[in-house]
Amino acid sequence: MSYYRKFILAVLLFINTSYIAQADEGKAGLPQLDFNTYPSLVFWSVVSLIIGYILMKYLVTPNIKSILNNRQTNIQNDLVKAKTSSQETEKIKENIINSQTELKSRSQLIVNEALSETKLNIENKEKEINQKLNEKVIKAEKQIMETQKLVIKEVISNAEELTAKVIQNLTDLKYDKVEGKKAINTASKNMLVEK
Repeated sequence: MSYYRKFILAVLLFINTSYIAQADEGKAGLPQLDFNTYPSLVFWSVVSLIIGYILMKYLVTPNIKSILNNRQTNIQNDLVKAKTSSQETEKIKENIINSQTELKSRSQLIVNEALSETKLNIENKEKEINQKLNEKVIKAEKQIMETQKLVIKEVISNAEELTAKVIQNLTDLKYDKVEGKKAINTASKNMLVEK
């Protein structure tokens, strides 16, 4: 295309230079006022307008149309892409929201399971501790009872000896060990029952 343009411009330039050269040989004065030049001016004006029209119709206008069509198709394609990407982002957003709610429910379930498991563990530990404490309390009570019995036996034996010594030292009575033992045992049993 550019070759044809160059060729047409070269022909026009050649014709104009030859015309200017012929005009210089003729008269001196303004060529616009010379009526002899009017037919050639009209001819070349018509030729220039026809060439300009042909160039505009077949070269410039189709290029502009194709550019506008390409632009319109690009705009339409971009709008379609934007719409599909918007729909995809909405789907992704919904997936994210769904996964978040699912994760929340799973984490809540895990937390609830962990809490119930720790409650069971705590209850089991409390039961074990209570059982051990009860066993220790029972064992301690047995030891206390045994110690109490031993202490009572010692107190009774000491009381027998003291009673025997007190009776011998304070009175002239003869102390009967069997009768003294019976009296001290009954007195001690009465005191233990009262407690």
